[in-house]
Amino acid sequence: YAPGLIALVVIYIGLTALRDFRDNFAAEIWTDLGFRDNAEIFTVSELPIGIVVLSAMALLTLFKDNRLAFLANLALVGIGLVLAGASTFAFQAHLLGPITWMVLLGGGLYLAYTPFNGLLFDRFFAATGLVGTAGFLIYVADASGYLGSTALLLFKNFSGLTLPWAEFLMASAYGTSAIGLALLIWSCI
Repeated sequence: YAPGLIALVVIYIGLTALRDFRDNFAAEIWTDLGFRDNAEIFTVSELPIGIVVLSAMALLTLFKDNRLAFLANLALVGIGLVLAGASTFAFQAHLLGPITWMVLLGGGLYLAYTPFNGLLFDRFFAATGLVGTAGFLIYVADASGYLGSTALLLFKNFSGLTLPWAEFLMASAYGTSAIGLALLIWSCI
């Protein structure tokens, strides 16, 4: 299972880096999008994300067959990656406003990111019948994810790239979505 698990960890690295960037620099990104000194924008944009992601994670518990549940977790990751990339495209094409884009992007990131924090790897072990716990895989993914987050910040600050915050977020969303979907397909195979 190593190639598929490595692919999943690499997806998680991208998701963690992008999620951290979006969350840690939300004030700068919102300022870039024209929402300077607008503290309520954080509640408006993040509350729907929390409700949708919590509901999606709760629905995953309805699956009794572990193999099907594992595939449902992977499907949720895929849906999140597609949502992040598609919403970014729609925003750039002026089909979405900045608030809708940030909600859909955040929703996509968290839909894809959250299953890795327990359910995905638990269901992997249960579906394969391997003896083990998800703790080690969660630790490897999490540690690698924060390495990716640090690498993204170092790249943004020291690469000489001078994209505004929102543009850097868009470029990162496209990269994470495209690479993540390719790796997800590889992992499923």
